[in-house]
Amino acid sequence: MSHHSDDNMLIATSDSFWEPGNYKKTTKRIEDGYKLCQELIALVSERAEIEKNYAKALKAWSKKWNDSIEKGPEYGTTEAAWKGVLGEADRRCDLHSKIRDNLVNDVLNKIKQWQKDTYHKSMMHIKEKKDMDDAFKKAQKPWAKLLQKVEKAKSDYHTACKTEKSAANQERNAAGDSSFSADQVKKMQDRVQKSKEEVQKCREKYELALQEINQYNPKYMEDMTVVFDKCQELEAQRLNFIKATLFEIHKYLNISQDPTLTQIYEELYHTINNADYEKDLKWWSSNHGVNMAMNWPQFEDYTEEFRDIHKGKSKDSSPSGITLIHQRPVGEDLHDYSATQKSLKKVTTAKPNNVPVPQEKEVKQTAEKSESPSNRVSAITNGSTNKANESNPFEEEDWEENDALVDHGEPGVPVRALYDYEGAENDELSFKTGDVLKNWRTKTNKAGVRAERTAGWDCTPRITWKSCPNNTAGEKMPEVLYFVVIF
Repeated sequence: MSHHSDDNMLIATSDSFWEPGNYKKTTKRIEDGYKLCQELIALVSERAEIEKNYAKALKAWSKKWNDSIEKGPEYGTTEAAWKGVLGEADRRCDLHSKIRDNLVNDVLNKIKQWQKDTYHKSMMHIKEKKDMDDAFKKAQKPWAKLLQKVEKAKSDYHTACKTEKSAANQERNAAGDSSFSADQVKKMQDRVQKSKEEVQKCREKYELALQEINQYNPKYMEDMTVVFDKCQELEAQRLNFIKATLFEIHKYLNISQDPTLTQIYEELYHTINNADYEKDLKWWSSNHGVNMAMNWPQFEDYTEEFRDIHKGKSKDSSPSGITLIHQRPVGEDLHDYSATQKSLKKVTTAKPNNVPVPQEKEVKQTAEKSESPSNRVSAITNGSTNKANESNPFEEEDWEENDALVDHGEPGVPVRALYDYEGAENDELSFKTGDVLKNWRTKTNKAGVRAERTAGWDCTPRITWKSCPNNTAGEKMPEVLYFVVIF
């Protein structure tokens, strides 16, 4: 140890705790403990953010590939196996989101609360550190004074020894030099003697100072130990808290102990294991291959298409919602219809959504035939013919507009409306999309419909005829077209 002449402060010459001021390493540990809490908070926060981003990335990855698989060509149990991998990602997303929540809501809150309770920080310092610094200074101050006295006594003794040696060398040199007089040599000898006396005096003071400090050392060590033990207690609390916190982090990060994880991968294994190529191939054959059903071509007798014809155009009625899908001359389309040439055949109809349909309908046909799209939809188009010499297929159906339509009990053909229609004339029937109607004819082959209503059935003539101004042959043509589906 040495004495610093500039600031009169003792400077430690070793790393020993007992040296003046070396206790500051111990008190700095308190400040470091506060900073370590801050770093632990940052560490856990960053890990929580990683868990959050990982969960988010898993969710985005799962959604992206789920959409791709749904739109892609994969099918059957193999498609389910693909999606099983995505399901694992979704559940891992939930698992890592839970980890993030536990780290933020549990671990971080505990660290912050413990830091707040343990360290009381002001703008200038941490209270606990300042208290320990003051306690160490108080315990070390008496010993430091004794040490300072020892240092001074030692310095004086060493200076006296140096002076004595220098005087002795000068006296020895002067004794061998004839140029020095006897008086000069005598003075040098006196100087050497005084130097020896001063050395002895300084030595006694130095030894006395050492004796005093050595007597005080036990007291000094005791006082310093008391303060040091308090610092150790604070540090022990911090170390134990850090250990407990790290165990808490381990508990939340160790998902291998979470039963959910085992369940996730057991289910994924079974999902993949359930992929059966034989089932998938069989499904493909039934839906896209040789096991598909087929309406093979069969002989079909002619059956007249049923038409729903509007009498005349109305200024108030607009053909909005009606699409013209085909156009051809009526003369090529309409033929005589004989009700006596048909035999009875029962047809079971599929019930449409929200529309009551009778379970069985009788339709007169000449022969049984397979259903086909061409038999289910009749599209009647508004057209005219330029062939004046062709016979009028509607010649025999001409009647007075006021004639009553008579039902002779013949079964009609059930049809369903494909659009809404509001009757423009008194003798026209209004209907909504999905209404079930019956198309029937009288003994005179007059056409009409019967509509099923909540109040029962009513009959209204639906086809009237009128000479078209653009028809030079005077043929009677339907002016408005309707599209119906035959059950």
